[in-house]
Amino acid sequence: MTRFLFALLLPGAVILSGCSGSTDPETAHLFDNVRNLNTGEYDRQIAAKDAEAAAIIRNNNSAQARIGGLQSQTASNAQSIASLKSQIAAVRGEAAAARAQVAGNPEKLAQLNALEGQINAVQADVEAGGDLAVTRAELRRLSASIRALSR
Repeated sequence: MTRFLFALLLPGAVILSGCSGSTDPETAHLFDNVRNLNTGEYDRQIAAKDAEAAAIIRNNNSAQARIGGLQSQTASNAQSIASLKSQIAAVRGEAAAARAQVAGNPEKLAQLNALEGQINAVQADVEAGGDLAVTRAELRRLSASIRALSR
């Protein structure tokens, strides 16, 4: 009878010894899957993957918010640059009008030429991404100098 019982239990022992003890659902055998379900291993893995997915979603949302802020800043910068270019054009117009008034005075004409050089420098600063507040102040100063020169 012992041999019969041994012969009966031997295949079961062989089957159980074939279990790898894997916690990976793709490689786990039937008994591993049962054990992993009973111990909560699969629930733990699902919770870990859910937490990982939630972290990825939070990072994506944060990145989207940063992108939105950068796009808004880009639009604002473009508008400011366009405004400065318009101011530069206006100051150039003032200089052109002043040129007609100082044409007979070589000293004032030389000063106007110097001011136009400064206008060119301001424009180069704008195109290079210079400080907008400094540029505006410089344009106001140049405009006032041109007006004073043409009196």
